[in-house]
Amino acid sequence: MHKKLSPLISLSLLGFLMTINLFAFSKAKARFIDDYTTQVTFPAGYQIGSYIEFLAVSPIDAGSSGNYEISISYVRGNIAAAATFLAGISHYNPSLWREVGRVNSNGYAGAGSDGHNFTIDCNTDRLNPRFRIRAIRTIGITTDPLIVHIKIRSINQNASWTALNVTGSDLTVNKLLPMTNDWSLYVGNSHDPAGAEIAIKALENGNVGIGTAIPNAKLAVNGNIRAREIKVENANWPDYVFAKDYQLPSLKETEQHIKEKGHLPGIPSAEEVKANGVNLGEMNAKLLEKIEELTLYLIDMKKENEMERAKQQQKIEKQEKDITFLKSKIN
Repeated sequence: MHKKLSPLISLSLLGFLMTINLFAFSKAKARFIDDYTTQVTFPAGYQIGSYIEFLAVSPIDAGSSGNYEISISYVRGNIAAAATFLAGISHYNPSLWREVGRVNSNGYAGAGSDGHNFTIDCNTDRLNPRFRIRAIRTIGITTDPLIVHIKIRSINQNASWTALNVTGSDLTVNKLLPMTNDWSLYVGNSHDPAGAEIAIKALENGNVGIGTAIPNAKLAVNGNIRAREIKVENANWPDYVFAKDYQLPSLKETEQHIKEKGHLPGIPSAEEVKANGVNLGEMNAKLLEKIEELTLYLIDMKKENEMERAKQQQKIEKQEKDITFLKSKIN
C-alpha cells in the first residue's frame, strides 16, 4: 500500500510545486504593466496652450528606466489625425515641462506636419514624472468637443500608472525633451562573426556621424558622398574685391608671397588642408576672391596694353609723316 502511494504522492507534490512557481511567476510578471490606455476630452472652443495632465508614471531603479511611447488619435468633425511620441526619463531629471519628440506623424490629410492639434509634454520631476497633452492648433469644427484617445507603452519597466485630470493653459513651453543621450545604428550580416559596422551615430551635442562613432561636426561622414546638388550658405561673398577702396595686392607682392610660402595669399597650405580639411563655403569664397583679383589684373593689363599700343601707333604715324616729308624734299 505504501509503495503504491509513493509515486502518486510524488506526482501530487510536483504538481503543487509547479502551481506555486507559476503563481509566483504570474505575480512577478503582473508587477510591471507595460501598456496604459485612456482618453481625455477637450471642450468646444479650447485654445492653443490648453492642456490636460493625464498620467503619472513610475520608472523603476531610481527612475532610470523611463522610456515611453505615447500614441494619440482623434477625430473632430471633418478632420482626423494621429501621432506617436517617444519620451526618455532618467535618474534625477529636472522638474520641468518639456515637449516630447514626435516619431510618427499621421497628420490631417493635406496638412502634413501641420495637421496636428496636439503635442505631448513631459515633466521629468524625479519624484513625480508625468505626462500631459497640450493644444498647438485648433483645426476642425471648433464648436465640437474633441476626444483624444491615448495609449502609452513602457518600453522599459514601469512600476505603476496613476491617472490624473489636471487642466490649465501654458504658452511658455520652449524646451525639448531628449529622447536619448545618444543613438547608434549598427548594420551588417548577422551570420558573419566579424560583427557589424557603425552606420549612424548621434551624440548628446547633436552631432551626427555616418561611418564614425565620434562625429566632431553636426554631420561627419567617414567615406564618400554622392549628391545631385549641395547648397552651401555663405554670408561673406567676395564682391568686396570690386569695391573702390579694395587694396588689390600687386603682382610683385603676390610673387614674393608665393616664393616665401609656396601658396597663394589667403589660401591654406597643403599641410593645413591635410590636417584640417577644407571648408567648402569658405574655400569657394576664397577661390572666387582670387578669380576676381585675377580679373582686375587682366583689366589693368588690357588697359596698359591699349595705352602702349596707342603710344606705338602715335610713333608709327609720326614716323610715316617724317618719311613722307623727307621724300618730298628729295623729289
